[in-house]
Amino acid sequence: MEAEWLPFGILRRPHGTSGEIPLLPFNASSGPGVVPAPPVRVRLARAQEVREATLVACRPVHVGFLVRFDGITSREAASALAGQELHLPRAAFGPLNEAEFYVEDMVGCEAFQPDGQRLGQVTGTFWNGAQDVMTIVGDDGGEFLVPVVPEYVLQFESTARRLIVDLHA
Repeated sequence: MEAEWLPFGILRRPHGTSGEIPLLPFNASSGPGVVPAPPVRVRLARAQEVREATLVACRPVHVGFLVRFDGITSREAASALAGQELHLPRAAFGPLNEAEFYVEDMVGCEAFQPDGQRLGQVTGTFWNGAQDVMTIVGDDGGEFLVPVVPEYVLQFESTARRLIVDLHA
């Protein structure tokens, strides 16, 4: 099941006094062409709270982007957004290459070790500050936290909803 919205980055503390706020992308290689030209509808999320907003300005800076949202015109208003994740619609991104995938598409997949032993189901993903990490819950309720990097994720079959994971155990 493909998610309609994809997590892109996190909003930091306000910049200046006019409502701009830094957006730190989860993928450090996200360049200026990655964010769609404003205005664009986005989702802002913190814990279970999700709300839609309109991104009206975006400019690249050394740590990501400085962004502005419709109706946010002061430092105080921007401050209320700090710490929220910004999600962009999947349609805003171009097509992927054959070997590429969105981390969010792993959620719900069955995970197996290279020898075919079932580990469990991917129940979620999160960004740990260095890379994406997936949570796999086994049939016994135990959890595995696995970095989403080629060294650990050996194969991802999106249509079969299956992946092969090396735990390095």
